[in-house]
Amino acid sequence: MENISGSPTKIMLDPTDLDRIASSPLFAGNSQEELSSLLPCLKSRKKTFAKGDWIFRAGSRISEAGLLLSGGAHIERYDYWGNRHIVSAIRPGEVFGESYAASPKSVMNVSVQADEKLSVLFLDMAKAMHMCTSACPFHARLIDNLVSLLAQRNLMLNEKLTYVTQHTLRDKILSYLSAESLRQHSSYFDIPFDRQQLADYLNAERSALSGELARLKKEGVLDYQKNHFRLLVPVSGTE
Repeated sequence: MENISGSPTKIMLDPTDLDRIASSPLFAGNSQEELSSLLPCLKSRKKTFAKGDWIFRAGSRISEAGLLLSGGAHIERYDYWGNRHIVSAIRPGEVFGESYAASPKSVMNVSVQADEKLSVLFLDMAKAMHMCTSACPFHARLIDNLVSLLAQRNLMLNEKLTYVTQHTLRDKILSYLSAESLRQHSSYFDIPFDRQQLADYLNAERSALSGELARLKKEGVLDYQKNHFRLLVPVSGTE
């Protein structure tokens, strides 16, 4: 299997990139000065992708994780019959592919595709998981953050199970939107999916999803415009 991440290239980061990296949970607790030493240690490199490009493909083996610097992407899986199932969306500052990269003999059973033009910082996971010879404290924090990130990923997948195992499509929609409202601390929020992507994420037909959303809007439960939603029935913990 190929490593489609490619070979390392010289990294060129602008101030916006550095701010995004510093704010990522993977690098929490590290200053930009420490990052200037840590990023070369991780053999980091930046690459730009166009909308529709594959960042990782199912069937590949990878040794690098990606940190999204700009744009949006999603993780998806296709079944034997070619049906697409979206596992999750990826937002700027989030890391993806770390589980597969941390286990380089494993073969990916998901793909990562760009929703729009974006840039990714690739990080060598073998370098991330093993302390450098100087045993620098900021590398130790990186390992702690990585463990926390893997734990959060497990929680995220368990949360998705809550949505897709609801008995009705209506309950799937409301369960997901309620969770997004709570996560974003507002009854007004954007979701990272268009209608087809949301249908694929919730394992539903697009026409059925659109019909159910229209009914919920007519009933006054919610309002929406494209991917912007407003919950009209008060939910504990939202504005």
